[in-house]
Amino acid sequence: MAFTLNLSPRTDMDEKRIIEIQSKVAGLLSESRLKQAIDTLEELVDELQEWGLRSQFNEMQTAYKYMLEYMRMGMPDPDREKLYANLTGRCYMLNDMIAAARISEHSTKVYCQMRRRYKNLDGLAALFDKLKENRANKEITKELPASECKSISNELAREHETLLPQLFGMLWSSISWSKSDAEYIGRIMDDHEIPAKDRAVAVSAITLSALKCFEPLKVITLCTIAGNSDTMLSTRAIIGLILVLYRYSERIKHYKELGDAIEAIKENAVVMRRIQTIQIQLLRCRETQKIDRRMREEIIPAMMKNPQLSKEKFSIDILKEIEESEDKNPEWKKWIEKDEIKSKVEEMAKWQIEGADVYMSTFSQLKNFPFFSEMSNWFRPFDAEVPSIAEILPADKSGNKSLIGAICNSQFFCNSDKYSFCFTFKQVPQQQRDMLMGQIGGEGDPSSQELDTAAEAPVEKRAEVESNQYIQDLYRFFKLSNYRHEFNDPFTEPLDLLIHDGMRELIENKEAILRTFRYLVEKEYYSEAYNVGKLYEQGGECDAQFCQEMGYCLQKEHEYNEAIDYYTKADIIKPDTLWTLRHIAQCYRLQGESDKALSYYMMAEELAPENISLLLQTGESFAAMKQYDKAFARFYKVEYLKPSSLRATRAIAWCSFVTGKDEQARAYYKRLTEMPSPSFEDFLNAGHVEWVTNNNAQAIEYYNKAKEVCNNPNLVAEHIMKDKEILKARGINEKELLLLRDLII
Repeated sequence: MAFTLNLSPRTDMDEKRIIEIQSKVAGLLSESRLKQAIDTLEELVDELQEWGLRSQFNEMQTAYKYMLEYMRMGMPDPDREKLYANLTGRCYMLNDMIAAARISEHSTKVYCQMRRRYKNLDGLAALFDKLKENRANKEITKELPASECKSISNELAREHETLLPQLFGMLWSSISWSKSDAEYIGRIMDDHEIPAKDRAVAVSAITLSALKCFEPLKVITLCTIAGNSDTMLSTRAIIGLILVLYRYSERIKHYKELGDAIEAIKENAVVMRRIQTIQIQLLRCRETQKIDRRMREEIIPAMMKNPQLSKEKFSIDILKEIEESEDKNPEWKKWIEKDEIKSKVEEMAKWQIEGADVYMSTFSQLKNFPFFSEMSNWFRPFDAEVPSIAEILPADKSGNKSLIGAICNSQFFCNSDKYSFCFTFKQVPQQQRDMLMGQIGGEGDPSSQELDTAAEAPVEKRAEVESNQYIQDLYRFFKLSNYRHEFNDPFTEPLDLLIHDGMRELIENKEAILRTFRYLVEKEYYSEAYNVGKLYEQGGECDAQFCQEMGYCLQKEHEYNEAIDYYTKADIIKPDTLWTLRHIAQCYRLQGESDKALSYYMMAEELAPENISLLLQTGESFAAMKQYDKAFARFYKVEYLKPSSLRATRAIAWCSFVTGKDEQARAYYKRLTEMPSPSFEDFLNAGHVEWVTNNNAQAIEYYNKAKEVCNNPNLVAEHIMKDKEILKARGINEKELLLLRDLII
């Protein structure tokens, strides 16, 4: 793990050198070179100001020396292997802790400031007690007369806004935990006297702390919280656990208690189901940059071209609303029926339903409000009682059936974006604010329905929504916050648990592996999907669809022989499937084995004798085998079934040329070159027809037009030489070809 912190000139060892040593020690440990790792780490211990860490290092160093001495003396030690693993784990931990402590001695980075402010967790219990007291006082205040209530409530709110960042900072900057620390935090997470939203922020702080400086007790605590009955706490802990274990997967085996905690999680069916759901959600984060780019470059610009839509509609589920409401702008339907726009809106709606992050591009520019200058606020569940929000949203408005209420309660917006929306809303003139406050509320309105059903959703559905929102909150923090440079971004990693042996067990059941496999196939991560599929295969018998999908992954990776093997298995399991036969044929064709491809195309053709694409592929295979009569029969059939097929027209034109049917070839190429957008090859091949029939001037004219289309004379000459065997067969000799090439350039 590396830090990006700045040290002042007063430091005896600069940050770069500290990080180099830290990385070297970690590398040595990964290679099981414990002695060299300890000796290297000793350089960081010199001048270390934290005596507790120096003492821990000395104990570890001494224990290892004794172990080596006992071995030298030939003394039996049945626990030697266990002790070695324990010392390796301690060295990993101390390496991170000592590096963090050394860097923190003088750095001005926020983490280091917090480290200097909170040396340990001694004040943690007092902070939690103050949060309890703050909440209790809020409840008491509600019973006071309105004249007294407001000022006291405001004071308590301000106090809370001071306590929460302190709690976050103390937990985040903590390096070493004791067992009593971990046990206390585990208990406090079940204390309902502390607001769940405050405990949720604490879970985020623990996650960041464990990512920053690995400590098994922090991870064990996340394991404990993962089983919490509160879905918000549970999902946050599970996500934190996954991110930490993923980063430090190689270390897990060195900590028996951590291993035991992970084993205990496997016995919790609810947690295991949530891990499987969260795995897909984390994989989905890979798509965010692609979606963000398409939103900015294609979808939003296209939607903004329609003034009615951009001014009057906020929801993206336009198709659904057009169907359900009769009083909307009729221009929407007219606009939506345009194929290009309709497909974009449908795609956007599909992303939203899948849980994809479609709002990153919209809200990425809205993270500069003062609220986000406090790090802990990036991890706060949305709360209308936050003072800066309460002054924007009257209490009776934040939950009613208004546009603002719909946004604040929506499952499609993450917490961070809800805060951004509210602060942006504050800048809207009062008249427009009032209109938006009451704009939505009809019984048929989807946003209204969402408000009515959100609180009644099944527990696991709520957990799925909360985990998706929290992942998006984390994504925004690591990508957009001013603090992002102090962290290694976990979202730069694949976040595929199946990559690591130690983590694979968290989603080891066949159903979860298959779900991951199919998600990766759908999103076109073919190589990774194939590797996951191999894991699924180990679990036993596979069906035809799985074999098709595996073959498809291999085909996309250009592993055609292996793809054919899987397709053949699929054909055995489920014979005479058109899709399978066609793809076997494609693989043979891509390998240049036209005869084998043709046999499968013929079988497929029997199943779908009027399939346009199949007729073309079969015809092209016959042409490759120089069986032109059979090729023509299929191309003519396509021309009859689909007169607009340019592919059929080009195939007929080329086969006519090759077989000496020059007048027919000329007629077809004339048709192609007179179309609105003829291709480079159309002009090139039309030139061939004229050249072999001694219409040289017309041929040169076509070749020049080919040059204009591709803007590359050398490319035209290159293609002429590629076709030289065919041209020679039509009577053009080698010397004439060379002269033609020079004439074109």
